[in-house]
Amino acid sequence: MTDSHTTVLLNETLLLLNLSPGLTVFEGTGGSGGLSREIAKRIGEKGTLIITDLDAVALERIKNNLEGAPCQVILLQENFRDIARIIREAGFKLVDRIVLDLGISTDQIKSSGRGFSFDKDEPLQMTFKNEPTLGDLTAYDVVNSWKEISLADIFWGFGGERGARKVARAIVDNRVAKVIETSGELAEIVMRALGGRRGAIHPATKVFQAIRIAVNDELGALRCVLRDGWEVLSQDGRIVVISFHELEDREVKKFLKERESSGQGSILTKKPITPTNAEKATNPRSRSAKIRAIKKGAREEKKND
Repeated sequence: MTDSHTTVLLNETLLLLNLSPGLTVFEGTGGSGGLSREIAKRIGEKGTLIITDLDAVALERIKNNLEGAPCQVILLQENFRDIARIIREAGFKLVDRIVLDLGISTDQIKSSGRGFSFDKDEPLQMTFKNEPTLGDLTAYDVVNSWKEISLADIFWGFGGERGARKVARAIVDNRVAKVIETSGELAEIVMRALGGRRGAIHPATKVFQAIRIAVNDELGALRCVLRDGWEVLSQDGRIVVISFHELEDREVKKFLKERESSGQGSILTKKPITPTNAEKATNPRSRSAKIRAIKKGAREEKKND
């Protein structure tokens, strides 16, 4: 099967994971299974790969791509923030590697039908879960119910949108006359509020990012999986994180520094690893990607001869 979603920084991620036969690996999220296939090859028939994803469609795609994988594969429709419970219920006390590919996949943007793309006119949902249940927050709720000041706060805080107040005001004004139902309607409102399209980047990019982060509590989930994942990580185990925007990277950097400064771990990436110019050219999604990694266990002190 050909992947429409290209795995970002694949070789760099595998190098940092330093895989060997028999390891137990936790992967959240699975994307389309590109990285998963490579992990499966390296941990072999005695290894176990636990993959979580909230998107049932993505899980089915991963299942197909991992058909015939040499290792034991456990696929779960779960939020990786619940890693401690997931590992326990899967029958394990510890895992040897944790790899997190954050953000949204190309497949979700292009074909989920959930309003992630400002280039399409889809229902305003933006949940990673393909079928939200009663009580789940959606983009429709945020756009049509949140107060103007709350909207402005997330557009600036989660998106870095300088015109946050203008956009929030425009949304509130427009929803008085008619509820905002689709991604196309929202994109048009944002574009008008910011003065139209002037460059290669769509004016609604940062606003859509901010809403998606808020809807899925992405930063909260990241904090949980790092904190609780550390507790279920074996000694000498590794956490490798691929992030796609500054807020995520900041959280990861902070966590790694705290663990190293307390003597619990050793950072493997003094500076984040970023894509080569060649990868950026062939896979534009990789432009903002950064990898950070840490090994559990105190740094070994150099001995004098």
